[in-house]
Amino acid sequence: MSKTQFLDTDAAFALRVRQLQDRLSDQMSDALIESGLKLNAKTTGMVQLLYSEGPCSKAYIAHRLQYSHQLASQRLSWLLANNMAVTEVNTTDRRQQSVKLTKAGMTEAKKLQRFLPKLRDAYKGLFLEIGIDLDASIRMADQALEKKSLSERLSPGKKSS
Repeated sequence: MSKTQFLDTDAAFALRVRQLQDRLSDQMSDALIESGLKLNAKTTGMVQLLYSEGPCSKAYIAHRLQYSHQLASQRLSWLLANNMAVTEVNTTDRRQQSVKLTKAGMTEAKKLQRFLPKLRDAYKGLFLEIGIDLDASIRMADQALEKKSLSERLSPGKKSS
């Protein structure tokens, strides 16, 4: 197999998932702008979490969204730099900080609520077009990998824990 043939095989699945993720993120950024939102597409999950659950610690945000601490910090930095969120020190435990949406962040979050049903419908249309509920399939793949890791799948004789 040549080095470039790899790109056309199932072994490049993770690469294609990443490419799809990048395309979705880029196109969602465009759609957000077209819908009058100022949010970065990569921050919408965090904004939605803060809007629906209120102020949260950085650690909770990372855990809830299944982000690494570094990724959560990067996305939070964008919200902070764009005055969409602020951090507040916990008065009883100064080591803890909570993140909350600012007035501008709440305005964007409310606009996001009107955008989300349109996004849901766009995804439904995409899934109908391709003949698969990709969201449900991704959730099933994630659950299957949680039960039996890729490493275990590479070594068929290896027992899962």
